[in-house]
Amino acid sequence: MNKKIRNLLAATVMFSGLVTFGCANDVKSFQTDLSKQIETVDKQYKKLDYLSTDDQTTLKKELENSKEVEKSGSRSDLEDEISHLKKILTPFESKDRKIAGEITTAGELRYNAAIDATNKEKLTDLIAKSRDFSDYESFEKACQTALIQTKTQLVEAVSNQANVAIGSAYIPQTDKVNLTAIIEKIKKADNITLAYSYLNNLQTTTSQVVSRTKENESKIKAAEAKAEADKKAAQAAAEKAKADADRVAQEQAQAAQAAQAAQAAQVAADTSGSINNTNHTKWAVENGYNWHNRKGHSRIIPPGGSLPPGYHWQV
Repeated sequence: MNKKIRNLLAATVMFSGLVTFGCANDVKSFQTDLSKQIETVDKQYKKLDYLSTDDQTTLKKELENSKEVEKSGSRSDLEDEISHLKKILTPFESKDRKIAGEITTAGELRYNAAIDATNKEKLTDLIAKSRDFSDYESFEKACQTALIQTKTQLVEAVSNQANVAIGSAYIPQTDKVNLTAIIEKIKKADNITLAYSYLNNLQTTTSQVVSRTKENESKIKAAEAKAEADKKAAQAAAEKAKADADRVAQEQAQAAQAAQAAQAAQVAADTSGSINNTNHTKWAVENGYNWHNRKGHSRIIPPGGSLPPGYHWQV
């Protein structure tokens, strides 16, 4: 074998060795990456609070399979498994979030005064089983059923409270419009969690509106009572003024009558007395005669003079 051929063979052997060494290093690197990904998935899935036992079993099997691929897989198998593990938790995380939201809602609602003992018991039972249930679909359906039943009862109870507030004659118009809008949102909500957020808003708003309505009612009734009191006071004042005017008029009439009576009495006294008590002369006419035929039968009596016997005063 000549020198050139020997050199060529040596170079080929060296290149093959380098390629083999490079491939071995590549596989080792992917094995390391897969091992890290397995560890990451294992830690992350253990943080999920609401995984069914079936899903936990599925994940454990997936991780065991990944460990087998890590030991004996080719580079392409390792790459595929790493890519698979990066996506594997997504559906399980989605399930966990859904159950977590429903259990959180159940926890809030079981203390709500508007739901009955039966619904409270169902919600409490779901919460107790939420950390240890076998099948996701069955448990999620049970959560949905219990929450829908509770929603129906809550919507009726809370809506009734809101409608009572809406029907009040003393509710501010803005509150009336606001409550009506929230009730419509609840009726149209197709998402349980969203519906409950509206229900919580409705309960809180209704409570605030009832308080404001009572204050408004108190103010309006106080204003009405004041207006009625003012009206009665004005009527009483008018009646008193009229009574005072009537009394004054009556007193004046009585005084005039008394003056007239006194004057008449004085005239009568002056006329019927036997002494002329006036400051002027008076005529005395003989009885049986009058003013017209008095001639020769009358006398003029000066002030202080006496009426002659058989005569009468002629006024």
